[in-house]
Amino acid sequence: MWDARAVHHALVEGLRLHEAELASEQAVRGLDSLDELRMHPVLARGLARENWGVLREVPYPVTAGLGSAGNRPKHRERDRCDIVLTPRAGVTLADPVATLRERDKWQGSLFEAQAQEPASELDSRCAPSDAFWLEVKVVGQFAFVHGVPVANSAYGSQLTAAFAGDLSKLAADAEVHHGAALLVLFTQDAETAKHDV
Repeated sequence: MWDARAVHHALVEGLRLHEAELASEQAVRGLDSLDELRMHPVLARGLARENWGVLREVPYPVTAGLGSAGNRPKHRERDRCDIVLTPRAGVTLADPVATLRERDKWQGSLFEAQAQEPASELDSRCAPSDAFWLEVKVVGQFAFVHGVPVANSAYGSQLTAAFAGDLSKLAADAEVHHGAALLVLFTQDAETAKHDV
């Protein structure tokens, strides 16, 4: 269903277009000045050009060990994925935890059986297993400190630890069938990037 090369191409093209915009406006700072959170909208715009649904900071759908009714994790307590793609723009993502919380409200009432029935609005939602989950890391050989680019003293450790947590989140969730980790790496030249990666 998902072609990782097409996703990669859309990401690269989005970065290229944004860099061209910065150059045309003669911006003082380029792409390499963006931290991870400020990079997300740039990447999302590139992905949206392919007419995919692009969602940001989406909670992982993990449903194992969620306890019983009234003891479900809150939205803010759940691990989140940086960017999630759905097959088409306008298609939202089904959230199994939110569905369980909704069913919990009706448990023990006259309407409990109806709450178990899938709602017709779910037809326009993408199952988590059909979405593409993308974790993003931005690492630079040079970093902006107080607005000035300097050698990044944490470069090596950031590069080696870039995906430890993110890859384990992607791999641990049984509902995530399509996913990737993206490294946006800024170095002084291509040879340095190849060597360091």
